[in-house]
Amino acid sequence: MFRSVLLYITVLFLNLIQFQAQSVNGKVLDKETESAIPYANIYCLETQNGVIADSTGKWQLDNLINNQMTLQISATDYGNEMVKVNASRRNLMYRSEIIVKLSPEHIHLDEVIISTSDSKLQRYSTFPVESRKIADLNKIEQTNIVDALSNIPGIYNFSTGNGIAKPVIRGLTGMRVLTSQNGLRLENQQWGADHGFAVLNLGIDRAEVIKGPSSLIYGADALGGVIYLADEPYANPNKTEIKASTKFESNSLATVNKISYKTSKNNLRFAAYGGYFSRANYAIGDSSSFINSSDSIFALNSKNSGWSFKTAIGYNKNNWITNFRYQLLYFQNGLPGHTHAANPVISDFLSSNRTRGFTKPAQKIFNHLAQWENKFYFKNDEVVAQLGYTSNNLREFEKRTFTPGIDMTLQNYSYNVRWKHQLNEKFEIVSGSQGMLQSNTNGYNDIIEILIEDATFSDLGAFSLLKGNFNLWNIQAGARYDQRSIITTNSDGFDDTFRGLNYSAGISRSSKFLTARLNASTGFRPPHISELLADGVHHATLQYLIGDADFESERANQIDFYLGTHFDHLEIVINPFINQIDNYIYKNPTNSIDSASGLDIFNMKQKDVVFSGGDIAVHYHPHVAHWLHLESNFSLLYTNNELPFIPQNRLNNIAKIDFKNRKGINSISAQYVHFFGQNSVATYEEPSDPYQLINFSINGTIPGNNKIDYAVGVNNLLNSRYVDHLSRLKTYEIPNPGRNIYIKLIFQFDR
Repeated sequence: MFRSVLLYITVLFLNLIQFQAQSVNGKVLDKETESAIPYANIYCLETQNGVIADSTGKWQLDNLINNQMTLQISATDYGNEMVKVNASRRNLMYRSEIIVKLSPEHIHLDEVIISTSDSKLQRYSTFPVESRKIADLNKIEQTNIVDALSNIPGIYNFSTGNGIAKPVIRGLTGMRVLTSQNGLRLENQQWGADHGFAVLNLGIDRAEVIKGPSSLIYGADALGGVIYLADEPYANPNKTEIKASTKFESNSLATVNKISYKTSKNNLRFAAYGGYFSRANYAIGDSSSFINSSDSIFALNSKNSGWSFKTAIGYNKNNWITNFRYQLLYFQNGLPGHTHAANPVISDFLSSNRTRGFTKPAQKIFNHLAQWENKFYFKNDEVVAQLGYTSNNLREFEKRTFTPGIDMTLQNYSYNVRWKHQLNEKFEIVSGSQGMLQSNTNGYNDIIEILIEDATFSDLGAFSLLKGNFNLWNIQAGARYDQRSIITTNSDGFDDTFRGLNYSAGISRSSKFLTARLNASTGFRPPHISELLADGVHHATLQYLIGDADFESERANQIDFYLGTHFDHLEIVINPFINQIDNYIYKNPTNSIDSASGLDIFNMKQKDVVFSGGDIAVHYHPHVAHWLHLESNFSLLYTNNELPFIPQNRLNNIAKIDFKNRKGINSISAQYVHFFGQNSVATYEEPSDPYQLINFSINGTIPGNNKIDYAVGVNNLLNSRYVDHLSRLKTYEIPNPGRNIYIKLIFQFDR
């Protein structure tokens, strides 16, 4: 068997070295008028390079590989188009320039999605996925990438102050949301309530959110969904791009600085990024009527700082593309609300001091990420092979100066292999396998607290999907098998294997004015050792937790429906869903107190639950006011059980004026968000009051210098004092940040 596989790989390699990189040229036209569209963007999804058309709409893209390539053509005020091009030398010899015609589009919400293995427009997807450019999400600047993602309907932010955040998809977070960067899974202790996302918005081009267990290509745990992060593309061929940005925030006296360098020469591409940020304690909203103080009040120990370095190198030759990426992140977070007191009061967590220096309790996190990706292209086949390594070291410091109270290192080795075969013009099959070997170790040198045992995890999964395209109709069906083995090295010894077989099927129909789709899928999440073997105090939650080693795997069954109508000036979308989860793991109070710590004892339990709800979105672009965009979306979530941290229903409204760089202004945006009251709470939770936020921003280019962009704005304009239901600080009623004025400058240098 091994010799056969080796022989097959050798033959493929010998076929590869026969080919040469190619160039292709074309022209972009207006579909209605047949006139040229100047300065359109042409981007090859496979080679990750692109070019900008000239003033006559003509373009030439170099360094394509000898295969069927996917080109994304886009332009301002026009829709996206995907064009398949056979870039073989023989084919190009007999082909004239490629003519692409784009339709004018006043409302542009149809992004290209790349997390589905076949890079298609959103309207052709058979399962719920939202794609957003990070630059678009940041039109109204946010503190972190999770805040930016929360502008997507159905997505929320589970936070601890302004330094620790993790995404919530349709009410599920933590270990029920899988994060993938460029196709490989990220792991960073997501079982902990105060363990953040550990991803900086550095060199990230877009974020895609797959809602629910709809996608089978990423593995177990994604009951809530998948956050897919895609890196920025390389510089255009034979170009060098240098960009730097600096940002100041008034609320926490924050400074955020980034720099990037990207260059491309022939078949070789390189990119490097660096970033640094620092924040003092944040000021709460409307402190004038709070705890009898007329001065600003700050959340004690909510400060944070960190830096990041990131690099990537890519090379393509013949029918082979390779990319290597490395990233190092360092975070230093204060832990607001973290206490060892059994009966804390709110005054314990507030201060009149806006300090920036390192104080305890606090976290220090080092996160390494290395990825190696290889893509091979043939006549009817595409093969992708990825290797990844992540290392997440988390140390928490309590009162002692040098020795951490918690010291955990999570290492993860992973692989991802995917094969796509075009059966004929209508059908293709995608098969693949993922696996990982993960270890968690505690530093036992005078460590105070061991939250989870030393353990190893091994995952193995395989899937196969059949996809079909019939003019207006798209179908997809597939199955996946996963197994996870967990072995601990504690004195009792835990050794068990969890297995799951899951399915997904979807159908969609897309026409000029209507897009509809229906998807049914299942999901599987094995229990974590923090749920199986917990037996002790967790100070971050002020609870004594007791697990259950006999837990079964969680299993989800989701049905998702999408209906969108889109006209020249109006788009309306409804997206209801229902997600039934068997054996859902949750914390249940025992109404007893641990005598040693004085904390309430909670048992981990399992029960069947149902999450249901959906999103409604409207985008209106008045015909008589082409410069105005009005957007509104409503997110609704309901559960049939009393579960903790269920998001508040939300109404999000945005009004945007486009000036097309008139007098240095590109756009003005105003956002009004209404969070409804939350009375569906767990037995140990308190209901949350409704609240409103108003945000405002101006984006543009400094007049007389088209190399400097700026953003000026304010979040929480009215300085409202509120406590979000998904804030971990809600237990002590510590308010969220108040008014925050920011200014951002972006410097662009191309040559």
